[in-house]
Amino acid sequence: MTWLTPLTGLIVAGVILPPLLLLYFLKLRRTSRSIPSTMLWRRSVEDVRANAPFQRLRPSILLLLQLLVLLLLVLALAQPQFDGSSSAGGRTVIAIDNSGSMNTTDDPSGRTRLELAKEAAVARIEKLHGGGLFSGGTEEIMVVSFADGAEVRTPFTDSRTQAIAAVRSIEPTDENTTIGEALELARAFTMTLDPEESGSAESVEEPAMFEVFSDGRIADLDDEPLRGGESARYTVLGEEQTGNLGLVTVAADRPWDKPNQIQVFAVVANHSMEDVKVDLELRVGGVARALTPEPVLVPAGYEDPETGVWKPGRERVVFLPFDQPREARIEVRLLHEDDLDADDFARLVVPSPKQLRVALVGQLEWFMQKLLEAQNFERLDLLTGSQYEAAIDDGETWDVVICLGYSPETFVPGRYLVFNSTTGIDALEPFGVAEKVFVRSVQDEHPAFRYVVLDDLFIWTMPKVVAGDDATVLTDAVEGPLVVEIDRAGIQVLWVAFHPLDSTWWRQRSFAIFVPNAIEYLASIGGAVVEKGLSPGEAISMLVPAGSTGGRVTRPDESTDEALISPDGMLVWGPVRRAGSYGLSWIGPDGTEGAAEVAVNMMSEEEGRVGARESIEFSVDTVSGRRAITSSRNALWPWLLGIGLVILLFEWYVYFRKSA
Repeated sequence: MTWLTPLTGLIVAGVILPPLLLLYFLKLRRTSRSIPSTMLWRRSVEDVRANAPFQRLRPSILLLLQLLVLLLLVLALAQPQFDGSSSAGGRTVIAIDNSGSMNTTDDPSGRTRLELAKEAAVARIEKLHGGGLFSGGTEEIMVVSFADGAEVRTPFTDSRTQAIAAVRSIEPTDENTTIGEALELARAFTMTLDPEESGSAESVEEPAMFEVFSDGRIADLDDEPLRGGESARYTVLGEEQTGNLGLVTVAADRPWDKPNQIQVFAVVANHSMEDVKVDLELRVGGVARALTPEPVLVPAGYEDPETGVWKPGRERVVFLPFDQPREARIEVRLLHEDDLDADDFARLVVPSPKQLRVALVGQLEWFMQKLLEAQNFERLDLLTGSQYEAAIDDGETWDVVICLGYSPETFVPGRYLVFNSTTGIDALEPFGVAEKVFVRSVQDEHPAFRYVVLDDLFIWTMPKVVAGDDATVLTDAVEGPLVVEIDRAGIQVLWVAFHPLDSTWWRQRSFAIFVPNAIEYLASIGGAVVEKGLSPGEAISMLVPAGSTGGRVTRPDESTDEALISPDGMLVWGPVRRAGSYGLSWIGPDGTEGAAEVAVNMMSEEEGRVGARESIEFSVDTVSGRRAITSSRNALWPWLLGIGLVILLFEWYVYFRKSA
């Protein structure tokens, strides 16, 4: 039993009950009159038997009924609530999804799924503890939020107040959804009393119950089986049929032959079961610059009949080039309304035109020199490995370094295109040599592979490698990765496994397209051509003049935070949680203030599919979902008021019958 407002009931009882009893103690004072006889007025003079101000309290059905009505009123004001069930003691992990799709507002109340999840989690905590003034629980509760990573909001605690405060502290993000890290954190705290303090570990025999509050759109569920003895409970947030239209790709390009122009491309994905027409608006510097001549028809999504995998409908939009010789802040926006706003816009920062400084290091093959000399670079340096290392020691820098059959022992912050060398790249582990290799798959949506066709590529020999967790395979074969992207703080590498002369690629058109694409992509990461937009969950990493200080980041909500700047000029802050524009500022070694802007865009097909799942599958374990219950208690005060009204009617009947 829980009393929500017990103090209110006690105050009302103290104010009303004493006066009522006092009325029955007090004797009415009346004026004396001489009359011949009182025989006919016996009943009228019963309350004037004594001349004292108080009389002896006599049994009265009316007093009893009135006291009962007032008692019910006082109890109703105290708002008693009956808990449906409570815990007999144990350990529970409350895991709340705060990813991008949880910002969907498909509830009739207009609240986000995350707000409803937090409300349902609070109700669940109160139910586990049995809540209330006169009851309690021995349940230990841990609160974890998960999106692209996981965060422990509170370790196991038997404090109901602490657990509820931890739930309410969870903030929304626009990140993708993975649960693996949350499960590992929960298991670490479950199997030891305090895993953060060495020497204090103590095994816990019974695994905790996982309470997952999510819409079920979790990318890594297939890789996360429940372990022996573990159990899960899934609370569904959102509707299964909710559709969504969102931007999944936005890119801007300055053509190499027209550097004063900008062309913008966009891809729209449709996650609903019906075709949708939508207008797209292009804004430059906050001013509308272009609008699609007519609404763009985006086809409906569908389920692949062979694989059973859902695929959204997609439509590509290309805006006409426009003159922009200066830096440009570009925004593409879908002019429509749906339940998820974060993927309806995307921003890019396009710097002023700049000719690149490029170095070719290692084997100075004639075909590569001819290809690079045909580009409109500010400077092209042809260096041997030793010459390059000496130049680095002297503080020389380039926008992009191309390594052919060579790579440095240690990479300094910069952007690299590396062919046929694994030296200094610890994200790749060689384990053999492959021969007679054909391409199996290509991520043709990557900017480096725009208009690149590798169907006719044949490779005579190449090293076989295992790519680490921080390496993204862009092209692979049965024998292993062919092209890999590695992104670490300040260092971005596009690695090609084979030497072009060990393949048919060097004499194919696709090679002459790939190399400029790769250079432009790497330069865009460094801000030399187009400022690369980040995704929520990534960290801001930007080269500034060495020796700079006073790094600051201004978030989209105008709040600011300090950013670290390393001695070699790498400004790092993050990870960023929400989509929007982030302003960077720093003070250079000469005292001048520098500034830049980084765009963070959601643009995620996974988070764009917002239809909730009615069940989730931990590898082979299926957990059926249940709808969120925002209150675990049954209110009793309406029943008390109803009973009080019935008694009041009966009291009225008794009074008039007695007075008749």
